[in-house]
Amino acid sequence: MRPALNRRRGYFAGFALAACAAPAAALAADFGSLRDLAQAEFRDLARDIGSAFSYKGVVPATPLGTVGFDVGLEVTETRMEHSRVFALAGAGEHSRLVLPKLHVHKGLPLNFDVSAFVAAVPDVDARLAGAALRWTIDALVSKKFTSVTPYAGAGTVRIQASATGTPLREERVSEARVFGGVNVNLLAANVAVEAEKMGDNVSISAKIGWRF
Repeated sequence: MRPALNRRRGYFAGFALAACAAPAAALAADFGSLRDLAQAEFRDLARDIGSAFSYKGVVPATPLGTVGFDVGLEVTETRMEHSRVFALAGAGEHSRLVLPKLHVHKGLPLNFDVSAFVAAVPDVDARLAGAALRWTIDALVSKKFTSVTPYAGAGTVRIQASATGTPLREERVSEARVFGGVNVNLLAANVAVEAEKMGDNVSISAKIGWRF
């Protein structure tokens, strides 16, 4: 049996200055040589995967409202800072990971939004799912200009990783996260792009869909 890397998102605490989210995500992926990693290498692998798979809303802070929806197809590309560790773990050497996602946001009363996503990562044979609950207060960093809404935010991501079937110890890492983006709501479609720096990793996300 090949060892498996299990990575669990503990929490995300962020703001834009308005949004607080508490998503949970899970990963199951096969790394045939995971047991050959040193503990420090496993920690580096957890940081890279945690950055790539951490929750990314790719939405402005503005609440959707009770009847509002934001549905879109999203792609996130994250630069791997320890690509050689992927090769040592048997997953091939990856300088970047690309994650296609289906993302859905739904507005709720009292400025709450709920969201969920599913994703697959063929490069490392992984599957990913997550959800978030967000609450918006009156002070916002995002600012709407007709159909264009820029936004920015910051927070902390906690990564928890374990390697079943190996002697590697569980790793728990907290990383600072800063991000910014712009949402453009057109008549035919909604488009959003977002850049994020989490630890040493940089991610770029783009989404197209409908927001109303």
